[in-house]
Amino acid sequence: MTNTWLIILLVLGVTIAAIATFILLRLLKMKESETQRGPAVELKMNALKIILPLKVQAYERFLLYLERVQLPVLVKRVYVPGIEKDAFHLQLLQNVREEFEHNLAQQLYVSQSTWNAVKNAKEELVNQINSTFEQLKEEDVAILAQTLVALPNPSVEQAVAILKRDFERLL
Repeated sequence: MTNTWLIILLVLGVTIAAIATFILLRLLKMKESETQRGPAVELKMNALKIILPLKVQAYERFLLYLERVQLPVLVKRVYVPGIEKDAFHLQLLQNVREEFEHNLAQQLYVSQSTWNAVKNAKEELVNQINSTFEQLKEEDVAILAQTLVALPNPSVEQAVAILKRDFERLL
């Protein structure tokens, strides 16, 4: 009977030691997993600290672009008394395109819907300018300028609304 008790105690001791070893290994593995995850989370937080200001800047720059290419602002900036019709037309288009190209890289930091809205606003604005010059055979550039200033810019207004909405989602 003593041998039986000895065997039971021995098996019990080995079992307890195995369970303790298993629990200790699980705890070590969990700690190692947390340690490995820690730098990844920290890296992601650091990336967010760098990228968030760039995203904010991109939204600001696109908003500024849209404000600068609204027809009343654009005409005021480009029109000078005595400018020829073709030169006025060219400078309007060139101004819209240069402003757009200057901000082209900002598309990396905004949503696809914002980028599409800005791009569509630019294309619609170019079409609007071209069609105004084609439809009005007016040689008096001052009248053309007044006509352009009076035109609505729904695509620019829509792009501004989308930009603001997406920016609010960002924050």
